[in-house]
Amino acid sequence: MDILLCYNSKKKGDTMTYLEKWFDFNRRQKEIESLLEETIAQQSEQSLTLKEFYLLYYLDLAQEKSLRQIDLPDKLHLSPSAVSRMVARLEAKNCGLLSRRCCDQDRRSSFICLTSDGQNTLTTLQKAVEASLETGLDFLI
Repeated sequence: MDILLCYNSKKKGDTMTYLEKWFDFNRRQKEIESLLEETIAQQSEQSLTLKEFYLLYYLDLAQEKSLRQIDLPDKLHLSPSAVSRMVARLEAKNCGLLSRRCCDQDRRSSFICLTSDGQNTLTTLQKAVEASLETGLDFLI
């Protein structure tokens, strides 16, 4: 995927309006997200998505490498049902990246936990994502 390195498509000396800057920023963000999607899918044995990578990342940051499932939608910018489907998909793949356990205080709630396989996969993916971002974010320098 080619990331456009030219920040301003106008002639030198012309300035972009804030709306043009917003559209340019939005386009670049989508290009970088596509680059990351491609990188993650190629580098993971499980063909993970960018949102699944985010899930592993946030679980890794959390205390005890686990979060309540009801806390994930805000972090992932997804609906609760989309998070449920994502977790179910990862469980169905039987890839061992995460596990689920019941909450002791509220039996209706469950924790999603990052496993050691999940941590290993995340470590590998983080290196690949960093390399892609180094290339993809060159236009900011």
